Amino acid sequence: MKILHAADLHIDSPLRGLDQYEGAPWEQLRQAPRDAFRNLVNEAIDERVTLALFAGDIYDGAWKDFNTGLFFSSEIARLTDAGVAVVVLAGNHDAESKITK
Repeated sequence: MKILHAADLHIDSPLRGLDQYEGAPWEQLRQAPRDAFRNLVNEAIDERVTLALFAGDIYDGAWKDFNTGLFFSSEIARLTDAGVAVVVLAGNHDAESKITK
């Protein structure tokens, strides 16, 4: 049995204040959690993981963009379509999110 465990994804974290720094690649940094999660899902599928456990802080607090949830759901669907069982545990930041509610 292969198990994938990940936590503190903070998908679509606004990373407030980053755009204050001249030359900071803030657009790439804001996209990085999505890219990393997509790569994680790809690897889980390629490695034929049996169970994927996401242990909290999927989202980032009161982030209100439902596209975040839609993105996460589509990636979870890719896992389940590949036969990977998925368990998601809520973290303290998830509890604050309107998406989770």
